[in-house]
Amino acid sequence: MSGMDVSIVLNVHCEQDLLYPTLRSLLDTVEHARLHDLNSELVIVADCADETTRAILKDYDYSGFDAVKIKNVQVHSLGLARNIGIQAACGDYIVTADADDLVSRNFIYQLYQKHQDAKNRKIVCFPEYYHAFGDENYVCRFYPLDQVGLYRIAGEHPYVSRLMARRQDLLEIPYRDCMADPVYAYEDYDLNLRLVCAGFDLTIAEETIVFYRQRAGSIMDSLGKDQKRLGFNSDFFRAPQFLRLIAQKNKDTIVPQQHLEFKKSYIQSFYLREFVRLANQIEPEVHPRLLDEAKCFTNIGLPEDLGKAYEKICLMLGGKHYTDVFFLPFLSKGGGEKYVLNFIRAALKEEKRSCLLILGEKLCSSRERSKIPTGLDVVDLPELLGGRGEECIPDIVVRIIENFASKAKIFMKFCPFCVSLMKAYAEFFQQRQLVYVYFCDPYYILDNIIYEDGCKYRFLCDYKYQIDYVVSDHRANLERLERKVPAYRGRTQTLYTCSQTGNYCVQKQDGPRRLIWASRLDSQKRPDLLRKIAIALLADSIDVEIHIYGSSVLDHFDPEYFTGCRNIFYKGQFSGLDSIPFTERDAFLYTSLFDGLPNVLLEAAQMGVPVITIDVGGIPELVSDHSGFLVRNSVDDVELVIRYVRKIKEFLKAPQAEIQNKVKCLRERFEHQHAQSLYNWNVSAFYAILEEQSVMEGRQ
Repeated sequence: MSGMDVSIVLNVHCEQDLLYPTLRSLLDTVEHARLHDLNSELVIVADCADETTRAILKDYDYSGFDAVKIKNVQVHSLGLARNIGIQAACGDYIVTADADDLVSRNFIYQLYQKHQDAKNRKIVCFPEYYHAFGDENYVCRFYPLDQVGLYRIAGEHPYVSRLMARRQDLLEIPYRDCMADPVYAYEDYDLNLRLVCAGFDLTIAEETIVFYRQRAGSIMDSLGKDQKRLGFNSDFFRAPQFLRLIAQKNKDTIVPQQHLEFKKSYIQSFYLREFVRLANQIEPEVHPRLLDEAKCFTNIGLPEDLGKAYEKICLMLGGKHYTDVFFLPFLSKGGGEKYVLNFIRAALKEEKRSCLLILGEKLCSSRERSKIPTGLDVVDLPELLGGRGEECIPDIVVRIIENFASKAKIFMKFCPFCVSLMKAYAEFFQQRQLVYVYFCDPYYILDNIIYEDGCKYRFLCDYKYQIDYVVSDHRANLERLERKVPAYRGRTQTLYTCSQTGNYCVQKQDGPRRLIWASRLDSQKRPDLLRKIAIALLADSIDVEIHIYGSSVLDHFDPEYFTGCRNIFYKGQFSGLDSIPFTERDAFLYTSLFDGLPNVLLEAAQMGVPVITIDVGGIPELVSDHSGFLVRNSVDDVELVIRYVRKIKEFLKAPQAEIQNKVKCLRERFEHQHAQSLYNWNVSAFYAILEEQSVMEGRQ
């Protein structure tokens, strides 16, 4: 035995005069512990301390302590500095301390006694109260782990850096360095998670207080805690260990999330008021008169949402490990979702590829969902969270990747879900191979003028160093991107999507020719333009029916808008172009403000339906004047309607043989670009590019 019961490991940085009240407070608790026959040494670790702080440490009178050691180090790390102090200490127990805080007089004795009462149990002990003073004033009350539960500690740190533990335990489970890490923070959170995973219980020493100084420029403030919100990954989050820990804990003792009022008992306790008085004598900034207005909260108030959702994910995914992770907002039957699902189907045909799809936004119950490809695992986070705690979705995603897809390639498209991921954890994704799927830049109309919405452009600019490759369903999109953001040159790939299998049947029927329009009744698809076209056709004595299929998805378009146009017939929703009864006398009419290479045009090409379409986005890469009736775009709606009417006239007057030649040319172009076998080969070739890049950058 060393003969020393407790070693106080005091981390010092550049606190200067703030050291004096801290040292006086520590001496006060040491002298109180000595009344109970406890010997305490002070181990000071000065990490990159300034000259004034070092001078104070050198000249201070430490005669009241049983022993003192001073270590001057240059490790630039709170965790590593604590390890140095623990290694230098000789006490049976370690008490951690920071150089600008105070403690209640009973601090050492009460924490030590808690350990003695635990006998052979593996525990770590924390104070009951954090009484903040200085720039902020609040009181936080802590409850033990059996009341807090593992769900809470999985999502946030419900404890603090001030603890007492056996020295031997902290030598076996040391702190890790997080100060220089761009993603992770909170070495105390990480330590406590690993202690819990190793079988330690986290307990509370009742009626003990840390007077926690809040100030700009502190060590915690310098961590940049607003940017780094995640503790290190550890065995705690490995699925088998996490599920084992959850199964071992008695859930009956866990207190549900609620506000537990304790301000009155804290303020009125004569015992605690005495500690506040003593702290005020040492440091006048501890103002008891501010307690009436101080915010009071507990670690029971933390949510359990992340932990509960993560348990479901661990049960769902088990011991799987994925090579590819895809982010989508939801699984609607939109063109973007179809494109990504086609890519996944091709990827799953690759040897040793395994894919995980993570959904991050709630899909409206009225919207039809896409069918999940065989072999694809899907984690629907809004569904798992049940409408609660959606702010923790970025944290859950990071935990999933760390523990189920640590070396996976990441694929994402622009959506609020992916924006939130990158905003929170851009540095995390920079360490992984990231592929951005890019369809088109959005536009909008204001006062009859077309403006570009720069949201996607801004995203691509902001994260050009995190995104490794940009894939698009058409070439023009990427050429424009490379002109606007030259950093992407050499990092783009055109990948035309594949044809869909199906038995398409166009009915043989005589009679007048018709126009079929089928898409989302949203502003992007210009349903407003259809009424203008219909009116212009009637004004030109062109009697042709326009059958409209679709419903509003993103906007709130009312089909009553078409009422009064006798040549428009609204037919309601549709499920794929093949669900519409086309005849060989019909043409597919398509309008859009902006686009990539729309699925409905690919379906029309595969079905052998003539197409009248605007030439925006990637459409000219499929449809030309030889393979359809291509309308040149115009920013002036009046002119645009004239151009549509002109092409509709061409269709109505064209001999059937001419139309069939256009259809044949369209289908040939479609097969040349979108055949399933060609698509599979292109996906394999793209993976080869990604693998080569991974090897070159040492990611494998």
